[in-house]
Amino acid sequence: MALNEDIIGAVANANFKALAELGIQNSLAHQQRLQVLAEKSLSKSLEAMDTVSVPEGLGISAAQRGDLSKTITDLSAAVASIQQMIKGAQTTIPTTG
Repeated sequence: MALNEDIIGAVANANFKALAELGIQNSLAHQQRLQVLAEKSLSKSLEAMDTVSVPEGLGISAAQRGDLSKTITDLSAAVASIQQMIKGAQTTIPTTG
């Protein structure tokens, strides 16, 4: 005796519905886990911002406002000047011989 087509259809629909509900539950659980992780990450970031000392905060602020390329240019010029002074000093030192 063959199964009734209505029974086969009902089982297929029940299986489809169960799989769809399981997928939705998994998706919601995943979304909730991501929310918890995001909240923890934000909490850690805010805590780190709250625990910055005043000198450290001022240093960070000054570094963010400063012109890095100008600072590098100034330092490069100072190094070049020192190199020239050293070369000049080497040529004026009498050698014994």
